[in-house]
Parts: sequence; C-alpha cells; structure tokens
Amino acid sequence: MKSLQLNITYNQDMDEPQTTDVDTQPYPRKAPRWLKIILIAGLVWGQMVLLVGTVTEPTRENLTVFFSIEASGLYTVLLYYTRQRWMPWFSGKQPRGAILAGILNAAIIETVFLIFEKIFQAEGIAAHPNLLIDLALTMPWYIGMVIIFARVQESHQYSDAAVLLMGGVYELGADGVVGGQVIPILSGMVINLLGSWLFLLIVGIWQFIPVYSSMVLPAAWLLHDQRTSSINRAIRWARPLWWLIPFSIYLIAVLAFVVNTTTS
Repeated sequence: MKSLQLNITYNQDMDEPQTTDVDTQPYPRKAPRWLKIILIAGLVWGQMVLLVGTVTEPTRENLTVFFSIEASGLYTVLLYYTRQRWMPWFSGKQPRGAILAGILNAAIIETVFLIFEKIFQAEGIAAHPNLLIDLALTMPWYIGMVIIFARVQESHQYSDAAVLLMGGVYELGADGVVGGQVIPILSGMVINLLGSWLFLLIVGIWQFIPVYSSMVLPAAWLLHDQRTSSINRAIRWARPLWWLIPFSIYLIAVLAFVVNTTTS
C-alpha cells in the first residue's frame, strides 16, 4: 500500500502549484486475506499437535510447555478485551509506552513458564529455577527485541496478523534455534539438525506464536495511530528481523558462558 503522498500539479492558467491527494492508507495496515487464513490454519494446526502430544505423552515437561503456551495465548486474549482499561497507562510518548508494555509482558510470560514448571515439578523449561536469575538471563534478550520491534512498527505499521507471525519467528530463533540447537551443540550434545529444522518450520513456529504474542501485539496496538514512512516493499519484511543477528550472538555468548560455568 502507498502512504499518503502529495502530487504537485500546475494549472495552465495559474502559476502557483496545487496539491492534491493521490492516495491515503488506513492505519494500521490491513492483513491480506491469504495471510489471515495461513495464520489461523497454522495456529489451529500447531495447538492441535501440541495437545495430542501432551495427551499421548503427559510428561512433566510436556504438561509444563502445554499449559504455559496456552496460558500465554489466553493472556493476550485478556489484554485485547481489557485494552480500553490498560492502554491509557502506556499512552504517553511513543514508542516509549509500547516498549514498556512489551517488556512488562515479557517478564510476565517468563514468570508464567516458571510457575507451571514449579506446579508440574518439571526441569529445563525455564532458563533457571530461580525467578530473579531467570529474568536476569532472559530479559536482556526480550528488552532488545521489544525496543527494535517497537521502533520498526512505529514507522511501518505491520498488520496484527503479520505481527503475530513475527512473534513466532522471534521465538523460533530464540528458543528453537539458539536454545534448541546452538547451545546443546556447544554443550557437546548431538543434534539432528534436519529433523529439528523440519519440526520448527512445520509445527514449532505455530506453537510458538502465542508465547510472544503479548510482547509484540499490545505494542502494535499502542502504535496503531502512528504514520508510516516510505520503505521499499522488497526489504520491508526484513526490518523487524535484523535484531536476530546481534541478539543471537549475545544470547549464544551468555548461555555458552553459563553452560561452561555450570559443567566445569
């Protein structure tokens, strides 16, 4: 879609230029129908696989992951239906308010995972069994992600459907690739990379979407009234993913240090 532009035209009988609106664009961007269909189908598929896997193998870890993911999604739904109450708290100067909302929700979601880990007496789901240490390890990642996402969203106004998909990609990169592949390899474990990637792309990304939804979607709601800037369509989709490169390096370095410290 084109952003609001001004076309300068000259009347043959007048020396002064006249401005006319060429195009207007609603804010935020509306997702195309095909994207909505893919998102809904993917979410249903991912949650059905998650449910079946939990029912057939109700281990402590599987139960923790299932209830944590579903609780994360329900939390986002709750935020949506109560947005008229909480959004004024973050409606100050943007994107500062959107960033604060995303960071707060990130801490809440990380706490939710740890709570369910304690309830089911599981291990290895949260970054650390101590909440303060867990947040110290994970929040730098979340803070950086939210800051970069909010600044890009402020300028380019991706649709809610696109934002949810980005959240799935963010989680895939953080927990699926870095946490599920890179760190285990650095720890000396043997990983089936082909099988891992197939799972992440076919199932994992759709299961991950609810986890990051409350970190990115409320931030997008708070930024819905911002104007978009012009950007080449071919590279627009890559902008929110640029943060994955430096923050993946950061997370690998930190977690590798933690792994080496605890195993030595």
